[in-house]
Amino acid sequence: MAKRPRKPTPPSFDPIRDASDRLALSQGYFFSHEHGQRVCDFVETFCRQSKGRWAGQSLSLLPWQRDYLMRLFGWRSPDGHRRFLTTYLEVAKKNGKSTLISALALFLLIADGEGAPEVYLNAVDREQASIVFDEAARMVQASPGLSKRLQVIASRGVIVDPANHGKVKKNSADAPSKDGVNASASIFDEIHRFQSRELWDVFTYAGASREQPLRIVITTAGEEEEGVWFEQREYSGKVASGAVPDVRHLGVVYRAEKTDDLDDPATWRKANPSLGVTIKEEDFREDFERAKRTPSELANFKRLRLNLVVAGDTKFLRIEDWDACGGPPILDADEPFWLGLDLSDTQDLTALIKVAGDESTGYDVTAHFYLPRQNITRLEAQHQLPYRAWAEDGLITLTPGNVIDYDFIRHDILIHSQRGECRKILIDPYNAMRLALTLKEQDGLPVEFLRQGFLSLSEPTKQLSRLVLGRLFRHGGNPILRNHAANAVVVKDAAGNLKLHKEKSKKKIDGMAALVNAIAGATLEQSGPDTSVYDERGILFL
Repeated sequence: MAKRPRKPTPPSFDPIRDASDRLALSQGYFFSHEHGQRVCDFVETFCRQSKGRWAGQSLSLLPWQRDYLMRLFGWRSPDGHRRFLTTYLEVAKKNGKSTLISALALFLLIADGEGAPEVYLNAVDREQASIVFDEAARMVQASPGLSKRLQVIASRGVIVDPANHGKVKKNSADAPSKDGVNASASIFDEIHRFQSRELWDVFTYAGASREQPLRIVITTAGEEEEGVWFEQREYSGKVASGAVPDVRHLGVVYRAEKTDDLDDPATWRKANPSLGVTIKEEDFREDFERAKRTPSELANFKRLRLNLVVAGDTKFLRIEDWDACGGPPILDADEPFWLGLDLSDTQDLTALIKVAGDESTGYDVTAHFYLPRQNITRLEAQHQLPYRAWAEDGLITLTPGNVIDYDFIRHDILIHSQRGECRKILIDPYNAMRLALTLKEQDGLPVEFLRQGFLSLSEPTKQLSRLVLGRLFRHGGNPILRNHAANAVVVKDAAGNLKLHKEKSKKKIDGMAALVNAIAGATLEQSGPDTSVYDERGILFL
């Protein structure tokens, strides 16, 4: 089999990087340049790129990838086996880590010298697990050498090596129990997404009968400083500093620091060792400048592209952008409108939002709020807001007693409906069934429930952000709605869907929740049935 010219690692390669390496030397561990070079040669000889501008080309390791593989496989124990049993690699997105994992999995299957190797690709769900597995499968199919030896069984999520009775198998945390596996290597991809540590714990001892089992974690930073990913990051730092004397753990973390200048390309390179190769610097800068426009996107950029933990408390909007949309609403009595309703706990604040307009001319917004009169003193102190003054200004309706009287809300909705065409009333289902049925069955109004999940709320949440940034929004400076806009925190799921989060917002955001509901009604109707994001049962009809 013809081999491409090798790129030998420079003789100046220094394997001794930290206190853990110095301790290892004192205990008889040693570095073998030959073993490190062997894995690099395998990757560059047999593995090919399958996507993007380098598709079909032999994989050429970047300096940081070569450095990582040399350290991981070059260090040996006194008996000649691999020194490291666990390794944690943290690197930002778009740096080629999925490609590296795929090639590494194939090496561990074929060339690691393990009898009947079992290599497991572990991820939070089936979709994520398929990313690395599919990349490895494409590498096999694209390589004459690998395709002759290995068999890809896509339906079972496995790559088999008949020559050594080995396999690479994809796994996910949402699949049934993995007890009984005999892993020679387990690879955890994007472990920050794991909600449970069950799969991690299963594989802690999954290779107990192997002589040199290897557990690999490759991830970006998580949203919170907790969970397995953060434990591994912290542990890696302690091992490198010598605070924890563990010579069997290799931690490599590429990340910026919170005190770094985010506008400095040197900061970008800390988390992006592939910058200038897999990532164009001008593209990175454009992404960064775009992310700076909204707090939620900037926080997401910091985490995914710089490995900075943002702790989930991501402001939805800059208050300056919100204030720039404070012009008076231009309401036409004959213009159709949509209502969004967020019914609080019966003893707290409730919000009713009216939205009219379209994307071309912008949207006009009016807001009204409701509180039980007997609770106003307590709620003023609890929320530290001037509810009585706002009630005197007509911004809040105080209903009798210590719970919200929904008949007052119904009355106002009927008044709105008599003055124009109500196209839809979108309601958070929480606490809303009785009022919703009354409005629909007795009053004949178009009421719909809107699920408060990512799929239902993401598009109207993003649309609201676009409208505010584009100054296609007129809210009249309502002080209660402004307060809720300032408090609003957004969270994002793995697929990039957004929604406001009441618990993480800590302070009141009921008006913004009702506003998102109203925007959902308007954008759903105006986008048309063929482009609606709610086709996946986001809205529930009564």
